[in-house]
Amino acid sequence: MRSFNFRKQLLATSIVSILGSGVHAYAEDAANTAQDAEVIEITGIRSSLKQNINTKRYADTIVDAITSEDIGKFPDKNVAESLSRITGVGISREFGEGEKITIRGSGPTKNRTLLNGQNVATADWFILDQPSRGFNFTLLPSQLVKSLEVYKAPEADIDEGSIGGTVIMNTHKPLDLDANTIKIGIEALYSESSEETDPLLDAFYSWKNEDETFGALISVVKQDRTVQREGLEVLGWTPADEAGIKAPKDIGAPIFRQDRERETIFASFQYAPSDELDFSLNILTSELESDNQNINLLVRPQNDLSELEDVVLSGTNVQAASVMDGSYEWDFINRESRTETNSYDLEMNYQADNYFLHAQVGYTDAEGGTYNETSWSFVPNITAGYDFDLTGKPTVNIDADPTDGSVWSQNWTWGGNKPTEDEELYAQVDLEIPVEFGAFSEIKVGLKYRDHDRSQERQAYSWHGPETTDNPDYPNYMAEAFGNCPTLDTCDQSSGVHKVASDVVGGNIVNQLDGNKSAFWHLGFGDQADYAISDNLGEIWAINETITAAYVKGSFSGDNFRGNVGVRVVDTEQTSESYNFSSDSWGFHTVDREWLTPSYMEWVSEERTYTEVLPSLNVAFDLTDDQILRFAAGRVMARANFSDLAPTVSVGALNVEYPTATAGNPSLDPEIANQFDVAWEWYFNDASLLSLTYFYKDVKSYRTSGVTVQEFYNEQDDEWVDVAVTQPKNGLGGSTDGIEIGYQQGFGNFGIASNYTYTNAENDQERDESIAGSGLVEGASEHMYNATVYYETETYGASLMYNYRSEWYKGLHFSGDEVWNDSFGQIDFSANYQVTENIRVIFEAMNLNDEQIVEYNTSKDRVMSIYENGRRYVAGVHLTF
Repeated sequence: MRSFNFRKQLLATSIVSILGSGVHAYAEDAANTAQDAEVIEITGIRSSLKQNINTKRYADTIVDAITSEDIGKFPDKNVAESLSRITGVGISREFGEGEKITIRGSGPTKNRTLLNGQNVATADWFILDQPSRGFNFTLLPSQLVKSLEVYKAPEADIDEGSIGGTVIMNTHKPLDLDANTIKIGIEALYSESSEETDPLLDAFYSWKNEDETFGALISVVKQDRTVQREGLEVLGWTPADEAGIKAPKDIGAPIFRQDRERETIFASFQYAPSDELDFSLNILTSELESDNQNINLLVRPQNDLSELEDVVLSGTNVQAASVMDGSYEWDFINRESRTETNSYDLEMNYQADNYFLHAQVGYTDAEGGTYNETSWSFVPNITAGYDFDLTGKPTVNIDADPTDGSVWSQNWTWGGNKPTEDEELYAQVDLEIPVEFGAFSEIKVGLKYRDHDRSQERQAYSWHGPETTDNPDYPNYMAEAFGNCPTLDTCDQSSGVHKVASDVVGGNIVNQLDGNKSAFWHLGFGDQADYAISDNLGEIWAINETITAAYVKGSFSGDNFRGNVGVRVVDTEQTSESYNFSSDSWGFHTVDREWLTPSYMEWVSEERTYTEVLPSLNVAFDLTDDQILRFAAGRVMARANFSDLAPTVSVGALNVEYPTATAGNPSLDPEIANQFDVAWEWYFNDASLLSLTYFYKDVKSYRTSGVTVQEFYNEQDDEWVDVAVTQPKNGLGGSTDGIEIGYQQGFGNFGIASNYTYTNAENDQERDESIAGSGLVEGASEHMYNATVYYETETYGASLMYNYRSEWYKGLHFSGDEVWNDSFGQIDFSANYQVTENIRVIFEAMNLNDEQIVEYNTSKDRVMSIYENGRRYVAGVHLTF
């Protein structure tokens, strides 16, 4: 077994970790303990909580951790859901599964996620998502990681880029494991909403040679899930009229379906030719196939404002109304979507007598998005009205029979694609030198280089384009398709009737015709189909960031204190590229035939450079043998979202009463914050902790937005329309402070692990509801808490978990409206039984309370959505050898 040259602090940490994680049998005297100790592994929630405590206790900074044993005993199917158990971390669950995180009131785009200390490229699958700094955790199953660490205070040697915190995901190394370690998981997941049962399979194998100089491991995870989300949607609210009254836009009862197939492979190779030198090569590939479809029956009050009758107001918000002859439609959207992430990382560690050298190089890339989309719109062919009532349980009724396809005629079809790419090449070197200079025991210096590219493509498909048919009776393929399949009951476009979210919304709108995915796909993309393909110039962009960072960090310690002080200097060279073009072709450039070509089109770039100096200080004082007082201070930064930096304008639907668009701004500055933390921790036994932390962040510039009116051409109606364009801008600063309380304790076979976070986030900008996003802080819930109670014996374990966060501002909807998520609390349950030494059976239940996701536009009287994802149940067997 390899020996290591432990420094004083690391030795103390290792001893406590050993005591917390297992029992050692010693074959020789204490001098040879480090080389000859036999580890008898003790597993279970209580054991893993000890490891979590030790990570927190012996860290120099403010950090929380969760280990693989925790992850294995909780019903968490990706890393985000595991992180939700940590103090100060909140997650979003738009499609039932955890996707993105907030930390201490900082939204998903203002936190960093690193794999073994390095960035992992990411690309979103959903066409409405904008490329951002946020990491989409649906790509990473929880089985992948050995431990998760959340750093809430900065250290000079950790990558910059987060205001809230930095998540470091650590993977297993083969030389740390027994040779021929095998773990296999076979599970089945039943989703209540889709009524489907899907497989979840994972396998892990680790090997090393007898000399323990070379090892290899591989982890393979395959998780399928049939996603079905139902509910009510309001796709925005009209601007206030002269009387200040706002009305809902596009009220519908959608049903979203998705077949998720996630496959993740992680391989690690470790070579240690001597006790002083080792190399590790980590390879990750994760693919998510995420084809999806959305069916929605929408009424459109924004087109009938002057005709509304029986209007009921709540304040200045229209809550109920009826129309004798109204505007509404049935929509079917079909998408081919996927995302893939790859990471290749090579690491070297060399421990000499008087220095420690670390080097790491790697490359990560991701691509994803919607690669084909068709959207089909049908409208009633009879005179018909509707009524709606958004109070209580919302109801929507329409006069046209929603289950009779003969009364629904073809209206319009459109489509396109929106792929994105993300890649980064990085290299870093770190040097640690022991010193004897007062209280300082070590100096660490480092240099890191990153070359990061993020880009987006966007194309529009036009079935009404020229030369799309040879039939003289029709001017284009769309007219021919509509002529051959005029109504929803022809050409197998509908496939029976389904009920949509009847416990969320009432009225006859819940009984709808179901769309036939294959029929629509054949109609749009079959051999007989043709469509013009045009680049949507206003949504195509590329951004490059060349980042060079250097740091110096000094570690110090004394009889009753330890810590570090350092500074990180970061230089960023940013290049933003997009098309500059004339408006005479409606922003399109047809690439597959002669049709739309702007008279002027040029690929242009804007460059800028900025440098930030980021100092940090972390000190831990040992008040007693079991109590620690911590202080941390530093300056942190978070760069603007990629989509916000793109010099583009993205326009929404133009055939509506109030069309909107969003624009980018390459001049956005990074957000800067000065912060400090004070923490008290009491470790009153080996698996028990009481902690109290106060944190404060002085944010120098929150993002804000401005609205201008620009003219755009509406191709469908052949007219120019005024569009409200929302563009991000550098805003005023603000402050965030709060309190974190953590408590965990074991009582024999029982135990509890709980935490609470209070966050007060304020923006110095004056709040003006006429300016979207003004004076708000994205991602901040005032209250968040977690509670886990467990019972555990050598053969049986069970835990009940509750995760809650109060309402939070989520940002701007694609309509330009502010979106808030109402408070959300979810109950989960997990149980396991150790049948034999090698076989464990498990049962898990997620969202037992069937909590709904409710979103609204600033006022709860302006509902935006009510979604139900349903309960999920998992049963399976885990094998360990």
